Amino acid sequence: MNPIKVNSNWQLFIDDATVARATGLDKIVRHPRPKGLVLAADRPWETVGMGLQHVERRSDGTFVLYYLSMWWDPSVAQAEKHEAHKKDRAHHIATSGAMATSPDGIHWEKPNLNILDGPAETDWSDAPFPKPKGKSKANNLGVPFIVITDLGRYGNVSDPAKRYALRITPPGSFGVGANWVLSPNGYFAAQLPDFLHDPDWQKKLTDSGGSFDPRRHIVHFWDDIHEEWAAIEQGVVGHWLPSREIARFGSKDLVHWTGEPVLFPDAYDSHGRDCYDEPMHMIPFYAEGMVFGLLSWFHSDRTHPDGGPTPVASPDHPTVWPWCRKGTNEMRITVSRDGGKTWDRTSSRQAWIPHGTEHDSYDRLTISALPPIRMGDEDWFYVSAIDGDHLGIRNDPDQSAYYHHRLPRHQVALYTQKHNRYVSLTAKCFEEVLITKPMVFDGDKLQVNVDAGRGTVRVGIASADPTPWYDGTAQLHAPHLMEKNLLAGFNFDDCVPIRTDAVEHTVEFKNGKSIGALKGKPVYLMFQMFDADLYGFRVI
Repeated sequence: MNPIKVNSNWQLFIDDATVARATGLDKIVRHPRPKGLVLAADRPWETVGMGLQHVERRSDGTFVLYYLSMWWDPSVAQAEKHEAHKKDRAHHIATSGAMATSPDGIHWEKPNLNILDGPAETDWSDAPFPKPKGKSKANNLGVPFIVITDLGRYGNVSDPAKRYALRITPPGSFGVGANWVLSPNGYFAAQLPDFLHDPDWQKKLTDSGGSFDPRRHIVHFWDDIHEEWAAIEQGVVGHWLPSREIARFGSKDLVHWTGEPVLFPDAYDSHGRDCYDEPMHMIPFYAEGMVFGLLSWFHSDRTHPDGGPTPVASPDHPTVWPWCRKGTNEMRITVSRDGGKTWDRTSSRQAWIPHGTEHDSYDRLTISALPPIRMGDEDWFYVSAIDGDHLGIRNDPDQSAYYHHRLPRHQVALYTQKHNRYVSLTAKCFEEVLITKPMVFDGDKLQVNVDAGRGTVRVGIASADPTPWYDGTAQLHAPHLMEKNLLAGFNFDDCVPIRTDAVEHTVEFKNGKSIGALKGKPVYLMFQMFDADLYGFRVI
């Protein structure tokens, strides 16, 4: 086994890539703390809600959030090219790019941009369908770019001129149905365009020379393993039977793309007709030398009339929507160490961000999460939340929606979690030892992300040389025998006991011993744990 090189990237326990033996320890998926809705759909041009696109904290500490504003508008049916779409209320949605700002990431304002005419009021005479009434430019509509990726922060791109990837929407255009009008090419930018104050903002964009991936016209990260751009989307060719799937698109030149399914339900996922599990979609981001996947997971109710295994056209869904099934949705966490080609399911068999239990919970569907914003020792996740089950739209005049009295809304919720604390290996009130695979250090200090505020953790370092056994006639690599190989000065008793709760705690050894003396030497790391949680480690 080739030793794992451990450097400043955190080795986290979302998967078992660094674990040789964890007997007696519990692997626990940690749920972020819900902070509730921070951006509500409360405007006449948000009667369907808001599709979360991008959020970031600017250099002055303020926040900006871009989203797709969506509202019901029967008039858009006439613009639909597909005749069946014109008859299907599910397609009667107008959209526009919009923005919000905040001083603290919690209290948000929707500034009047005075760019585009949007609905001035809402007509509820056809309840629960809210029709737009009147027009006004007093709104936050008209953001001319959409589908935004921060490649510098989340995409493994070091070129400052390619910090952002985005698509442009033509001035004055509204999307029709669930789609929007986009420029043919994708663009790179060193900073998000100041379209409000800079009339020449488009001249500062760099044409990528391509149109990004063919599915959703986006690029997520640079894969330096396969030396190509990558995007992670729902499905190779759109919605896919027998279930949804996650696909990876790759391109060397942003023009020619290849696609392949990379994550789909397996035999360990629920497949009862009343709860048929499938991935909804996934937002990837690159961090700690690997790709994280914020996995949107759908519990499909295929017993519902519109969601059977082989749906047929009906008055409710004349376009035959086999994917528009009733159900709930939660967020899960997964990782890829090969550029998104394969995804580890070790921690994604259960909810990371659960969905609400009541039909009117604001988080009945936690449908997608953006990459985290670091705030002190916390990660902040902005999440699209829907206050009702999937499949809320029907055409039957006697049952105009799945919920008779209202339509679910897409809104924005906030969840917080201590930095990198997705999954822990946990010892209860008896001593257990975690043993890593062989590794070599590239640094002088060992740091741990640990909660030992009620217990103790001590670290030992052992040589990875095989252990003579059976009277010296055999050489064994059994991890649990490596305590015999603990190095002088790096025994458990040599470690200053860790009794703290910290996301970046530096491990100290008595007599000032430094792990720098072990640089390049294959070793095992051992963590002796009592009533404590360990989330990861690194060497700096």
